[in-house]
Amino acid sequence: MDADNHQDPGSSMSPRIVIVDDHLIVLDALCLLIAAESDWQVVAKCSTAAEAIEVVSSEPVDVVVLDLRMPEMTGLDLVRRLHGDRPELACVILTADISDEELAEAMRNGVRGVVLKEQAPSALMECIRAVMGGGTYLVDQSLSAAIDRIRERDVERRSVMQKLTPRELEISGLAAEGLRSREIAARLGITPGTVKLHLHSVYSKLNITTRVELANISQRLQLGSN
Repeated sequence: MDADNHQDPGSSMSPRIVIVDDHLIVLDALCLLIAAESDWQVVAKCSTAAEAIEVVSSEPVDVVVLDLRMPEMTGLDLVRRLHGDRPELACVILTADISDEELAEAMRNGVRGVVLKEQAPSALMECIRAVMGGGTYLVDQSLSAAIDRIRERDVERRSVMQKLTPRELEISGLAAEGLRSREIAARLGITPGTVKLHLHSVYSKLNITTRVELANISQRLQLGSN
């Protein structure tokens, strides 16, 4: 970890930025890019999540730019850890690729910006400016489309969660895993007939007729996840 201990702590108007990436070449390049902005301050460049946690806990930091995939702790795990202590911290993910699921998890955990490494360096600079202004930044159209899909899926998930009782959700999850009514009954300490009654209610509420449909809905909406 390289830290800059010569910044004026009273200089609150200048964004104080920490860069986290396990590739030293990337770290150095990002540091040079960001430092080119006369009023931006690179507080530290960290090659591990542990170093970033140490810096953020001891230095005034406004923005953390981090890679999604790192050894020992993923970028998403690092975001969760940092926001646990500093919920106001603006986190930006810089990554080679990101799945819809990873993007959904990132946004749920307070990530304010996502930039792909294949994009022009100016995209990262625009992203930092946006999050410093209190906004979010998703420059790539595919990311924006993914966000729309995620939001639609979250709305559908909440709707399903509201329709089903806790017991119905529990039984639905087990049925979606492939357990038979007798197996579900044995696990939950109820009768197979009660399981079938609950499943009939679930089918009616979700307007489906088969366990295959139930499994598809459960997987798509991650009904087994809290």
